[in-house]
Amino acid sequence: MRNFILMSFFLLLVCPAKAGKIISAQKGTLDLSNWNWDKDGIADLKGEWEFYWGKFYSPNFLKSNDSAIKPNYIPVPSFWNDFIPGYQNFHSGFGYATYRLRVLCPPAQQNLAIKFLTIASAYKLFVNGKQVLAVGNPGTTAESTIADLKPAIVNISPQNNEIEIVIQVSNFNNRVGGVWDFVKLGTQAQVHDYFIKNISIDFFVAGSFFLMSIYYAVLLFFFRRRYLLLYFSSICFIIFARSMVTGEIALNYIVNVDWEITRRIEYVSFYLSVPLMALFSRQLFPHEFSKKVLYLIVGISAIFIILALFTTYYIYTFVLQEYQLLMILCAFYGFYVYILAAWRRRPGSLIFLIGFCIFFVTIFNDILYADLIINTAQLFYIGLFVLVISLSALLARQFAEAFAGVTVANNKLSVINRELEMRNVESLEKNEQLTKLNNELDSLVYRTSHDLRAPISSVLGIIHAARIESKPSEFHQYLDMAEKTLNRMDFLIRDIIDFSKNKRLELDLKEIDFKTLVQQSREDHEYADKALNIYTEVEVIQEEKFVSDPRRISMIINNLLSNAIKYSDESKEKQWIRIKVIVAENVASIEVKDNGQGISQEHLNKIFTMFYRATSSSTGSGLGLYILKETVEKLNGKVALHSQLKEGTTVTVVVPDMSDQL
Repeated sequence: MRNFILMSFFLLLVCPAKAGKIISAQKGTLDLSNWNWDKDGIADLKGEWEFYWGKFYSPNFLKSNDSAIKPNYIPVPSFWNDFIPGYQNFHSGFGYATYRLRVLCPPAQQNLAIKFLTIASAYKLFVNGKQVLAVGNPGTTAESTIADLKPAIVNISPQNNEIEIVIQVSNFNNRVGGVWDFVKLGTQAQVHDYFIKNISIDFFVAGSFFLMSIYYAVLLFFFRRRYLLLYFSSICFIIFARSMVTGEIALNYIVNVDWEITRRIEYVSFYLSVPLMALFSRQLFPHEFSKKVLYLIVGISAIFIILALFTTYYIYTFVLQEYQLLMILCAFYGFYVYILAAWRRRPGSLIFLIGFCIFFVTIFNDILYADLIINTAQLFYIGLFVLVISLSALLARQFAEAFAGVTVANNKLSVINRELEMRNVESLEKNEQLTKLNNELDSLVYRTSHDLRAPISSVLGIIHAARIESKPSEFHQYLDMAEKTLNRMDFLIRDIIDFSKNKRLELDLKEIDFKTLVQQSREDHEYADKALNIYTEVEVIQEEKFVSDPRRISMIINNLLSNAIKYSDESKEKQWIRIKVIVAENVASIEVKDNGQGISQEHLNKIFTMFYRATSSSTGSGLGLYILKETVEKLNGKVALHSQLKEGTTVTVVVPDMSDQL
């Protein structure tokens, strides 16, 4: 508990810290003549910009009429609503305007770049009199305006140590408009490194929460009535979705998605957060969280969700502040519930209360930051990780108590089984099967919980290290570390899915074409890690009809080929795998032979045991060969394994034809 509290406050205090000089523009001019790009880093082009409401002035017009036009000034970043003549509350921020800023650069000539996030809701950028960027099509009417919201980087060069920036902005979509995000200026290398850092963090966050969502969804598959897992998995998924469409909008680097779709995803996920958190809290503390309050929160939130799904961008952004008020009210009610639960000593309530307090502070900070009321930093992900860690600890504790109860129940069942053994042999066999299934379930959930949480903790640590890393060149190393960790989690999840399918699905007997199944398996593993350096030889002899379960046959072939690739010996000059399938006399023999690492003789009699790993350097889950053996036995077949350390391994699977069972 003490370590959790210290870590939480450390994240809050250290992660948002910033360094470097801060210079603001005065009367449309930003003096960076004494700025050292290498020492001072990227500069924020904030402060007073020239502002011409209701005008689209070209750079040439401004230059030729500089003395005749009296400019107004507007702070950047800011919403232009309060600077619109005659603007009142509940009026839209529709219109168009021209922004202008002169930047005095250091004498040294360097290739620079400007970094934009989003500007509402279409704009053209002119640098030193030339148009260099257009996002959407800004117009003077709603009909002539084509909106678009996306980040951008523009490479520029100063002229006579000066940069003139002119931005023509129009907004006929959002409730607020203007240059509302920070505009960054730095060397091209600095700006691009800054972008890579931001997009890497976005992908880290998205990947972490996506895997957590899958993990708890898999747990829900085994504990179907634990709706707590469903709500927590959903919370992780909407965080994943939101992190892909905010900031650098990482989704754009995977698929080309229209800006309206990304904004709907952003707001739907935001409006879903409160009802899902309320449902989760109700399941967690049912005696403290009022059912009537839950219905009220879900009902009101449903209105906002429907608006975000079916109305225009203007409407569902116009009600944002009202929803922020609802969020704050719900947060205060949550405080009441969690404090009451902690007072009544509900299991895990104190950890959850501390995590929620930190999360609430970050949410309140980000609401004020998003509305440009305060100038701090975005702390949402910091508070979110603290909250998720607290929730994971709470769920882990509940599962530990559940596992203890299952263990006691299994011990009692064993006593009953021994008593029944003397009376009924048939009952004994059934009870032994039940005990085996319970033990498998206990082992599976316990080990997978441990094996999945450890990589999650590693990824969180990598993200934290990446946040405070001062050398941009190190970020690729963090990416590689995170990728390896997430790949291990992916292997484990795949094994869990195969295990579940084999246990629960009935036989689906069809005619088997082994050439097709082997080819599909080779294609699936063609680009697997290590596969490109391995020569694969295939021989399939099938001249007669063979009936079995194609799903399980594919699972067997995939498992054998995956293991042969995974445990290949990269020290050997020639690495090979030979796949041989012979169908004859109503029996199919599948043999996979390789010259890989091999297995020591002392491990051969344990290699088919659940979670057994023959080597500490293995990245597998220890489920592969166990699933293979279970699958073969499901098909009434047999499996044999012969191996010699550093020489290679041969696995032979023999399964019978099941035509007589059709």
